[in-house]
Amino acid sequence: MTTTPASTSSTPTLSKARPLSAPRSLGWPTHGPRVCKWIEKHCVYGEGDYFGQPVRLLRFQKQFLYWLYEYNPVTGERRFREAMLEVPKGNGKTPLSAWVMLFELLGPPIFGPKGSPIIPVAAASFEQADLLFGDMKHACNESPTLKAHVDAFDTEIIVKTGPGRAYRVAAAAGTNDGPRPSALAADEIHEWTGNKERVHLVLANGLAKRANSLVLNTTTPGSDLDSMAGRKHLYGYQVNSGQVHDDRFLFVHYGVTDGAYDLTDEDQLRAAVLAANPAAGYFLRTDDVVARYFQIQEFEFCRYNLGLWTRAEECWLPPGAWEACEGEAEIDPELPSHAAVDMAYKHDSVAVVIAQLGEDGKVRVQSKVWTPNKKQQQTIDVAAVEAHLRERHRALNLETIAYDPAYFQRSAEVLLDEGLPMAEFPQAANHMVPACQDTYRAIAEKVLVHGSDPTLNDHVLAAATRETDRGWRLSKGKSKRHIDACIAMVMAVFLALPRIEHEEETEPWGAYA
Repeated sequence: MTTTPASTSSTPTLSKARPLSAPRSLGWPTHGPRVCKWIEKHCVYGEGDYFGQPVRLLRFQKQFLYWLYEYNPVTGERRFREAMLEVPKGNGKTPLSAWVMLFELLGPPIFGPKGSPIIPVAAASFEQADLLFGDMKHACNESPTLKAHVDAFDTEIIVKTGPGRAYRVAAAAGTNDGPRPSALAADEIHEWTGNKERVHLVLANGLAKRANSLVLNTTTPGSDLDSMAGRKHLYGYQVNSGQVHDDRFLFVHYGVTDGAYDLTDEDQLRAAVLAANPAAGYFLRTDDVVARYFQIQEFEFCRYNLGLWTRAEECWLPPGAWEACEGEAEIDPELPSHAAVDMAYKHDSVAVVIAQLGEDGKVRVQSKVWTPNKKQQQTIDVAAVEAHLRERHRALNLETIAYDPAYFQRSAEVLLDEGLPMAEFPQAANHMVPACQDTYRAIAEKVLVHGSDPTLNDHVLAAATRETDRGWRLSKGKSKRHIDACIAMVMAVFLALPRIEHEEETEPWGAYA
């Protein structure tokens, strides 16, 4: 492994980073240019090398503001009511959030009458909140055009020329203050864990009482996808992919794909930094970021500097193995294919996965997942699952639909009577151990191909290994996230793969022996 950072170039290479995930375009107009012009005219930099100088927005910051301030051309209302900007450390997300909040406090009323702006500026701790609030306060004190309109105190900014105030909040204090805020800035929300999540919930709920209100979340990636930030991260990918319809949630994530670069190679390490950090080569010194790789643990470097969420140590796949299998995963309706159902009880998720061995020797997989809303006391829509299987049977050349009789026996009997090729696949160790190990080999050897469905991705990467007397199999481990699509995939892939001899004989496979 290389032990010294790459040499410093006299002419810095500028980042051309693009978001890993960004919103779908609806063709809506935007007030973004107006907001950018206001920020550059009135705001100045806070503490740092450019203290007191006028703000000059980078291209990626302008792009984010263009998205953030899109509006409905008919009603004039905001498109997005909640936003999450997820970007590696040092790319200026906290100052950007501060400038947005200053616009919300003092800018022109672009979405109709502003009333009395009330803006909590929040973070997990007072120290972190001070960074965000401090950028707002410094801009108010140092800007020739803003300081005449506000009184900036240690914990509060009050508008002198009209109603309105912004104030500092720390989630650690457990406060539920913030009645009827018009905007909320929540910084580094990956640190908002445990009881701190409720503070965010209370503050955000208050915004429902105000027209055209805005929640702006900013964060670096975290290490727990079961946290509030992790859930928003996963939700954002589902929204941007079109899997979930929510035109009010803006999600932008900068980073690199896990396993895309060999970080032990100097050139690839530098390329990864430039790809993940949109400010690299501008105000973020690329050489300084590269040097951190040799100073901290790799998983911390990947999280803070490459925009990667770290996974549990017990993850069943090598880093980057699943991502390396991404490709064209269309199912040929003429070739034989196999389906598997992982049915659950009441409120858990349900998955159906189709697997097909192509003429090129690759196994392609597609998934469909149903996840009831527990807060709304929703239960599994069994009829929808059955209807989906009927539709897949009509559209594809399905040879087998495998299921665990523990939860799906009644539906399986109905579908079997209708002519669907149902076959029992009990999820006992003697069945699942060889299926899990065959699927592992298919992924490690890049025999499996998936289309990067965000829900399937999360279910696969959330799975962990559990030892049995017959060998390892997959389970949830310590995670609370769903793995149902992964389990269904394992079953379907096992059926689609050419049979692999195992050291230990398993029980007969019934209809698919």
